[in-house]
Amino acid sequence: MRATMLLRRSLTHYWRTNLAVIAGVAIAVAVLAGALTVGVSVRASLRDLVVQRLGETDHVVLSSGFFREQLASEIATHGRFAGRFVSAVPIIALEGFVTDQTGGRRASRVQVYAVDDRFWKFHRVGAVAGPGGNDAFLSQGLAREIETTPGESVLLRLESASAIPTESLHGRKEDVGRTVRLTARQVLPARDLGEFSLRPRQGSIRAIFVPLRRLQAVLQQPDRVNTILVDARAAVGAGNDDTSRAELERTVGETARLDDVGLRLRALEERHSLALDSSSTVLSDNLVATAQNTAGRLGMETLPTLTYLANAIRSGNREIPYSVITALDLNVAGLLAPPKAPSPEPTAPSPIVLNRWAADELRVRVGDPISIDYYVWEAEGRLSTRSAEFHVAAIVPIEGPAADRDLVPEYPGITDSDRLADWDPPFPIDLRRVRPADEDYWKRYRSTPKAFIPIAVGQQLWRSRYGSLTALRIRPSDGTPLAAALVQYGRALRAELDPAAAGFSVQNVRALSLAASTGATDFSEYFTYFSMFLVVSAVLLAALFFKLGIEQRLREVGLLQALGFDPVTIRRLFTGEGIVLSLAGGLVGMAGAVAYGAFIMFGLRTWWIEAVGTTALTLHVDPASLAAGAAGGIVVSVACIWWSLRSVAELSSR
Repeated sequence: MRATMLLRRSLTHYWRTNLAVIAGVAIAVAVLAGALTVGVSVRASLRDLVVQRLGETDHVVLSSGFFREQLASEIATHGRFAGRFVSAVPIIALEGFVTDQTGGRRASRVQVYAVDDRFWKFHRVGAVAGPGGNDAFLSQGLAREIETTPGESVLLRLESASAIPTESLHGRKEDVGRTVRLTARQVLPARDLGEFSLRPRQGSIRAIFVPLRRLQAVLQQPDRVNTILVDARAAVGAGNDDTSRAELERTVGETARLDDVGLRLRALEERHSLALDSSSTVLSDNLVATAQNTAGRLGMETLPTLTYLANAIRSGNREIPYSVITALDLNVAGLLAPPKAPSPEPTAPSPIVLNRWAADELRVRVGDPISIDYYVWEAEGRLSTRSAEFHVAAIVPIEGPAADRDLVPEYPGITDSDRLADWDPPFPIDLRRVRPADEDYWKRYRSTPKAFIPIAVGQQLWRSRYGSLTALRIRPSDGTPLAAALVQYGRALRAELDPAAAGFSVQNVRALSLAASTGATDFSEYFTYFSMFLVVSAVLLAALFFKLGIEQRLREVGLLQALGFDPVTIRRLFTGEGIVLSLAGGLVGMAGAVAYGAFIMFGLRTWWIEAVGTTALTLHVDPASLAAGAAGGIVVSVACIWWSLRSVAELSSR
């Protein structure tokens, strides 16, 4: 009789009790390994969801404004691009509201993508051609929410794309959006990028794809976009390293032009100077500092200017309505001779320089008091009227620096009007105050300022959180041709501009989305803790059944002792039985773990969908997780069985 033969015959003879032990171990292993499988499945499913929604996108180049569509091609042909990236495609990415015109159902916070055929070629989806004309493609989630079908009309509402901030005086607060009618031509499935998304989101995606040219026309942004998608090479880790992002950011900085960040640099032949202004009508303080430092390094002088529209310039009972006033250094601009007398007292009115036409209309002379009424937007969003007092320091003819109409930025509804009566500003005006003389001035001099005040005073009155200047004049050094100065300064300024400070940002969207897909909840730990009472109960049940079986075999234990087996050997023999039973239970439990994991995944897709937020969950069987769960269950079971055998040593042979 050998120990192995005795072990084998004991296992078969006491098969009923042993099956109970195997069942207990199997339950423990199934629950423990199944919990680990659920965690792996949730993480893998969310990762698959991210990969499917991103398509081939690894990085995105975003901008707070709109830039040239051609910038994507220039980035793709840059010498540094080919080493780490494959291709780049321009799109417009916005957020809007979509309404089904027939049923009236509405969806908010819809992701709007203006694309063309290049979008699907970029993602290597050859079966789909971009929408054309007035058509649109809808994601399944959006079509389901607004209950629309192919062929029906939908209304797309978008925010205004104006570069002028709505909080500024010239921002159109009442024109906050545009509406375009489209035909829902197709509902795109997820495999055709219907759920494309640059934002990590577990729920269904509400997206609409519209023709790029159509949306550019609606937003009045011809040949301009606000997003570039970039595909990274797999050889550099699919773009998931900070080096790739830094390289792309550097490439954008070297490729972008001034007009890509909303800046306009032009040469003024009559003034023999350069003018730098912004499409937002305001230059930020950081940009002004960079522009002035760049000019200083090139030996060029700068003249900051701030232009504002006053409601009225008053003197006594006479007034001039709606006049452009520019704040600048009066001495540097040549509008006021350097003072020979001591500076006036701080409480004295600030100086103002009027042109001859304004002085004649007000019938004032040098030294007379002048008041200005102007609008400002309060922090509460309320438009209020304020006044400032001045004294006439000089009266100048409308020539030279006093005839510079380029000091005024392009204000939509004002500078593009042929008559004052045609003005359509975003703030209330009373055109009945406009006189024939005012119309004659506009017809002859257009937006030429009627008055000039010191730059410090103007910034104190009219500065906003967006900046304190509307333009910057740059005068080249003597002898430098203006055309050469334009090229020189433009290159230097572009090299100095930080893309991030200018509104550009480069994001490693794949790495960020994959990191977000892990979620805040570790479902492996969650379901392990949740099911721990089952594991403990099953292991204890197995140990108790095993101990019960030993107690039923007390005559066998006594016989073995009588034959010369010592207690240690007997315990070793029974422990071997426990190990074999635990291994058998572990194998059965691994199969049960797959079933348990499938059941929990079904529950997460249906009953507990709020826990994950998506139905796109599938079972991912990971051999390592199954093995780890089985090993943990077997080890715990063997330990409990061994602990239950302590009483064997205390038994007597009788």
